[in-house]
Amino acid sequence: MPIQLSSDAIVLRSINYSDTSLIVRLFTEQFGKVSVIAKGARRPKRSVAGLLQPPNHITVWYQHKEGRDIQTLIKSEFVERYSGLTADLARSTAALVAVEMLDRAVHDSDPHSMVFRLITSTLRQLDQIAVDAPVLLHFYQLHLAKQLGFGPRLSSCGQCGRALDEASLDMITGNLLCARCRIAQGIRLGRSSLEYLRDLDHTHISRLSELQADDNAVKETGNFLLNHLFFHVDGMSNLKSIKFWRQVTT
Repeated sequence: MPIQLSSDAIVLRSINYSDTSLIVRLFTEQFGKVSVIAKGARRPKRSVAGLLQPPNHITVWYQHKEGRDIQTLIKSEFVERYSGLTADLARSTAALVAVEMLDRAVHDSDPHSMVFRLITSTLRQLDQIAVDAPVLLHFYQLHLAKQLGFGPRLSSCGQCGRALDEASLDMITGNLLCARCRIAQGIRLGRSSLEYLRDLDHTHISRLSELQADDNAVKETGNFLLNHLFFHVDGMSNLKSIKFWRQVTT
């Protein structure tokens, strides 16, 4: 028998289905990633299609039936409206990168309260326009990796254990290696980039505006974090939003 479930959720993706409906992929706080069909959502009189678009933060009620890949949405409403994102291309693009990364990184029906808290906090900060969008995205990427169990080891070489002054990402093992241990040229992280990453690791999201990093460190860190995620998550390297993000930020 179907049961009715409810949870706060972030909209990850929305796809047109038939003439009037939507298939919506959600990352719910209570139940993890769930797909639902919103029947008739695109009918003019209903006017809920805009609510069911990424990266909206909503509450959903849906009919759940075991064995179904797609559940039936009953109703939905906003929890937070990120109106500030619509006024800034870099921030709106960063938000789409964040939710697309989340979609690739988490599994169906696998709840993770800390990851849910991370994505909602990131979207809220992007909406408030208090911190540069790249810094927020770097914070999100680093802590997403940590919460999912593959955060980079920033203090010591992944092979010999020596303290890192500068490092390279080894794309064979996924470890950060010191200059002595690296065999091939990897994704480089200089001293200032490592310091910036360590600051991101230990700074609360509400205090990111206090961080200082030069342009080269921000660029190196962004390249490293993307490649670190590409290494650890299948399908992460072909994100559509990343291409647009690179255009917006270069």
